[in-house]
Amino acid sequence: MELDLAQIKIPVRQRTQIDDKKISELADSIQAIGLINAIIVDENNTLIAGECRLKAHARLGRKTIRVRKLSDLSEWEKQVIELEENIRREQLSPPDELAAKLKLHRLHVAKHGKVQTLSGEGRPKWKVEDTAQLLGISSGNMSETLQLAEAMEKDPELAKAKTIVSMKNEWKRKQEIKGRQLLAMLQVGQQRDKAQAGGTENSSPATFPTYEKAGITLVNTLCVDYIKSLPDSLISCLLTDPPWEVQFDDQFGSDPKTGLYLTQEMLGVLYPKLQEGSLCWMFCATKHLIRGLIYNLILTAGYRIYDTILIWHKPHVAHSSNPFRELKNDYEPCIVFSKGEGRNFSRPEFAVQSETIQGRRVHPAQKPLGVLRTIIELSTVENEIVIDPFCGSGMVGVGCKELNRKAILIDKDNRWYSTAVLEVEKCAESKQTLK
Repeated sequence: MELDLAQIKIPVRQRTQIDDKKISELADSIQAIGLINAIIVDENNTLIAGECRLKAHARLGRKTIRVRKLSDLSEWEKQVIELEENIRREQLSPPDELAAKLKLHRLHVAKHGKVQTLSGEGRPKWKVEDTAQLLGISSGNMSETLQLAEAMEKDPELAKAKTIVSMKNEWKRKQEIKGRQLLAMLQVGQQRDKAQAGGTENSSPATFPTYEKAGITLVNTLCVDYIKSLPDSLISCLLTDPPWEVQFDDQFGSDPKTGLYLTQEMLGVLYPKLQEGSLCWMFCATKHLIRGLIYNLILTAGYRIYDTILIWHKPHVAHSSNPFRELKNDYEPCIVFSKGEGRNFSRPEFAVQSETIQGRRVHPAQKPLGVLRTIIELSTVENEIVIDPFCGSGMVGVGCKELNRKAILIDKDNRWYSTAVLEVEKCAESKQTLK
């Protein structure tokens, strides 16, 4: 069926920009071999598909063009045309655009069948490259689009993203987490196999006073000595508050760099034991922070420091004895750094954490369990290992226990080691009671 070009109506929602070079190439092709596929119009002669072919005919000076009515098409042709039209609409939402491209690709794959292979399974005749060419995008872009669309089918939460870029980032973040979860489970299995073969739960020598229970290991020794015995790339997160001895230094005039030296040595021996991208959190003395001492020792050890620190705000702190001369310090800073380029956080989070310590304080430098849990959740997945080389109260171990993470807690002081063991035991008993 032929129609005059003047009778065909082009709707506003069709593409507004068409490559002039492509129109010229198409016109040359039509001049040489004729129009292979007729354009599609509805019952009112409104163009449904084939605007480029229509413009090529106009450029050739032809008055008519071969058309097919929408009502004459097969169901497959109608679906394909509808999808191609929808994909070209600017107002299509990111999830709808992805779903449309995936459906279009699947329709062509199903239509064209498979080519037999030696394995007998066959491979599709219609390839990703064919869909990419059909839509005028690169094969790489099309391949990533189809992967993202399939991921959205399995995880509808991805569709909540406002843009395809943000959806892609979220998908990659979740893929990374799944990979880390699998790796952590494999490590647990390897440790279990070693234990059944007569080894210890971890590969370190049994020469230190040690408590081990359900993935929580506490060691009573100098942290540097024990860390050296650990396998490389074992640890997923550092969370600690080193003994800066600030109050002792101020009162008794001891060397103010004692805590700094110990922390610097710890960071140095820990570096190879951390996995690439591991997140590190270190509470610190405000006076050391503002003087730049801690930043220098972290950078010297080879770590990358984040621009933003975490702040534990302490509600209900009373004013100092001289409130008109000084600001009351009602917070503790925590520097965030990483080995190499840091992993993504597990969720968005604010820098200021306002929490109080619940129940009895068992250590002078104890942190609220809520703050520690937040950090552990942001930095790790289940079964990954968190290390606290100066464990004090043992609350990092309690948080790990509650969140199904592994933990290595170290303290050279017999009193604090015993305190940490007691707190972890209480947590284990509480979880057992809940079960």
